[in-house]
Amino acid sequence: MKEPAGREKGQVLVAFVLTATFLLAMIGLAIDVGMAYLVKTKLSAAVDAAALAAGKVAPQGEETAGAEAARFFAANYPDGLLGAQVAAPTTVVTEVDQSWNVTVSATALLPSYFAKAVGTRQFAVSASATTTLAPVDLVLVLATPERPGDQALETAKAAAGRFLENFNPESDRVGLIRFASGVEARDEFRIREKRGFDLRRMQDYLAAPEAREPGYAAAEEALRVAKAQLDSLPKPRQSKRRIIVLFAAGAPNAMAARFETGTGEAVGALSSQDTGLYPLYQRDEVSSLLRRSALSLNTLPETDWSGTVPVKSFNAARELLPLANSFDEQKCNVDRAARNMAENVADAARGESGLQGYPITIHVIGRGSKLSQLEAACPSYGNNEKGENIMRRLANVNGVDTYNANQPSGIYVSAEPEEFDAAFRRVATSVLRLSR
Repeated sequence: MKEPAGREKGQVLVAFVLTATFLLAMIGLAIDVGMAYLVKTKLSAAVDAAALAAGKVAPQGEETAGAEAARFFAANYPDGLLGAQVAAPTTVVTEVDQSWNVTVSATALLPSYFAKAVGTRQFAVSASATTTLAPVDLVLVLATPERPGDQALETAKAAAGRFLENFNPESDRVGLIRFASGVEARDEFRIREKRGFDLRRMQDYLAAPEAREPGYAAAEEALRVAKAQLDSLPKPRQSKRRIIVLFAAGAPNAMAARFETGTGEAVGALSSQDTGLYPLYQRDEVSSLLRRSALSLNTLPETDWSGTVPVKSFNAARELLPLANSFDEQKCNVDRAARNMAENVADAARGESGLQGYPITIHVIGRGSKLSQLEAACPSYGNNEKGENIMRRLANVNGVDTYNANQPSGIYVSAEPEEFDAAFRRVATSVLRLSR
């Protein structure tokens, strides 16, 4: 029996109303959910920024970190944005072995517009972010020998100043040492137990003009001073990531020791590259002549001036003549000793353990043209004695002839002056990849 036409139209109308109501409810709900998703996205970005900012000051305590997190959060998500009410974020800081984990959490309350029809008056949207700060203890060891007409020194100093900008003046410990014939390690730029460093003052120091006599490469003494600074911190206060970054303009060729002279013992730095061999330089100044006097170099001292670095190679890489009579023999003995001592310090630094502290990673940037040649024509010197190979040994680069798999491996970057910035960036990337 056929339904009356009026009744059919009524049923269609009811179905249409129900369907339309359902569709409108779904559309409204989708709008509410879409708004909640947008709030979630903005909220997540805000807590990310807050966590990163708080992480930089985490060593100063949870209160300081919380204040910094709140400041950055408010700048990225002010209350009322997108109609949501949001309170100040909560910040939790935990410290484990000189590393800090910072978690920032926040919740936004977003009023619903269409979901009220189904009893939902507001949405609670939450987001959190965690960042880990693993600060470094780093000493930049910069060779700054003056060579007439050579502008590479100023280029290197400028690149080194920009390199320092990669580190956090609030949480990283950064020291600065310069060397040539001797080593200049100013007290204001040494590693200390209190975290942080004065970036601008270091950069001003590097930018200052200078005029000096030509210098040499007392790399052993520079590395020893850098290691001593890092070791001055008791292990519980050390960062797990301890680093020496060495910029070298030539192979090690100077040793700082106690020498016998015609007027008694003298402490100074002696280089195999000086044509006369006999002038001594101040060990604690970049390049300052100490005296010219008759030295007894038939035999060399057994250690450096501090008594902590032997002149003999830790791995018998090169042997010293027990008795050097001629000028050439004495010159090569000094050169061998300088190389031995630099490698000895580097091996000791990389091999530290136990109460001494965490192992020290060494990265080296070398001026390529100066390190790709033999600086001294000594018997038995071959390609392995080129400066670039010595630098790879200091860094313990994987594949070098003295590579030790039980010690941390750094990188060696060969660069000319126009490449110094890129070389320092590469080292910075390697350091930060392991410490952030």
